[in-house]
Amino acid sequence: MLKVFGRQKQSRAFKEYYLEWFNTLKNNLLPLLRRSIAGESSTILSSHVEMLHQHFQSYYHALDAAATTDPTQLLSQDWRNNLEKPLLWLADLHPFLFTNLVRSFLHQQSPPETHRNNPRRHLPLPFPDRPWHVALAWSNSSDSLTACMDQIECRLRHIVATLSDRLKHAESAFMECVVGNWFQCWEEQNIAAGKEAVGADVKAHMEEVVNVVLYANRVRRSVLVDIMSATTVYQAALFFEGLAQFLIGFRDHDLLNAVEQCKVLPNAKHSRTSSH
Repeated sequence: MLKVFGRQKQSRAFKEYYLEWFNTLKNNLLPLLRRSIAGESSTILSSHVEMLHQHFQSYYHALDAAATTDPTQLLSQDWRNNLEKPLLWLADLHPFLFTNLVRSFLHQQSPPETHRNNPRRHLPLPFPDRPWHVALAWSNSSDSLTACMDQIECRLRHIVATLSDRLKHAESAFMECVVGNWFQCWEEQNIAAGKEAVGADVKAHMEEVVNVVLYANRVRRSVLVDIMSATTVYQAALFFEGLAQFLIGFRDHDLLNAVEQCKVLPNAKHSRTSSH
């Protein structure tokens, strides 16, 4: 397929790049961010937040390059585990995950209605192990931040639906072209022409898949930039800490094993019941 598509396969598989990128996030950048969150310098914290932001941006640029060079490795990501796969949309994380993470901070720090009516009521301090200006970062969220999330999500609903429909249409058109061209050439007993026609169909389809993935990556990068622009440095620090920990958590062996056990147990239980 790669020969038909007219591209050279990457000398380095994207999964190898991702593992290196992931290890840098887990072992270097996240600990660095956490140390600066506990520190007193907002300048250093801002620098480390931007480092984490650029780490994600560089990942999506690398994903662009992988899609352009060898899109087949992104269509079936067998190196993703069963916890990660449901989160994927067009080769990577669904952009709604970013806004939902912001929403979780906003909702967590919003006092219940009964507490709003009694402002003197003692409320537990969020992030009690952090400096007060970090712990209260999301408690002082402005209405403009909520409005910004509303605008981002409104735009995402339209884009996600459009890109998903575009991919479905491309797949449907591809199937029709391949079957039609191959069947016609088979009837004419011209197998060479059939191979050429199918090759052209594959190339056109993969070009469209690449375009859709590139657009999806632009959306993901844009959402991260919008969140950075709408949040304070302390909010952005907690957001990227949460996002990094989210990705790391879904590669936790104990959590993955627990999920796998949950998938196995109902069948095992049914088997024991049947034996009686």
